[in-house]
Amino acid sequence: MMPRVLWLLWAAVSLLPAEDFSYWIQPCSTEVSHDSACDARDSELAEWALAAWQKAARPDLAFATAAEAHARIRVYWASSRMRLYGEAHPIIVDGKRGAAIYVNPDVTQLGDEIDAAASRDRLFRDAIVYLTCLHESGHALGLGHTGRFEDIMYSFGYGGDILEYFARYRRKIATRQEIKERSGISDRDRERLLDLYRKRP
Repeated sequence: MMPRVLWLLWAAVSLLPAEDFSYWIQPCSTEVSHDSACDARDSELAEWALAAWQKAARPDLAFATAAEAHARIRVYWASSRMRLYGEAHPIIVDGKRGAAIYVNPDVTQLGDEIDAAASRDRLFRDAIVYLTCLHESGHALGLGHTGRFEDIMYSFGYGGDILEYFARYRRKIATRQEIKERSGISDRDRERLLDLYRKRP
């Protein structure tokens, strides 16, 4: 039987409301596509990334769309000149922390090996964009980098086979729609996320 004090603590935590994150994803207009090489369906990949975090932390996280000015998480398709996978910049929105996320969907800027693999396989390209959205939105939620190659929050600064990092995920999916079912979030990523949101005041 659970001791009364522990039961009360568990009950108090379980009654905490979900942490609400409003979000906005930049539409891939003709002008934005010209500058960033985004695809009209990339917004869907960003939405799936947020849904993956919500599923991993349910019921402690909730996401809802909002206007750009009031969104705690804002996803922008970065210029193809960025030459990075992505980055997240902290922002404060209505007194709450958030992040402006920049995702580079132009895989031709990410090195010859990545470019060659993506040019042969459109699904590989979509996997890279999805995993980048997932990684950067993890930062927006408060997660830092790890040195564990299996984590979505792994930093390429630790080295390793970057092509394989994406290719192993690509091997798990046969269609684009399966990205919704294969989150890419490791058990350790999920544990760290739950540590953040189950211990909030």
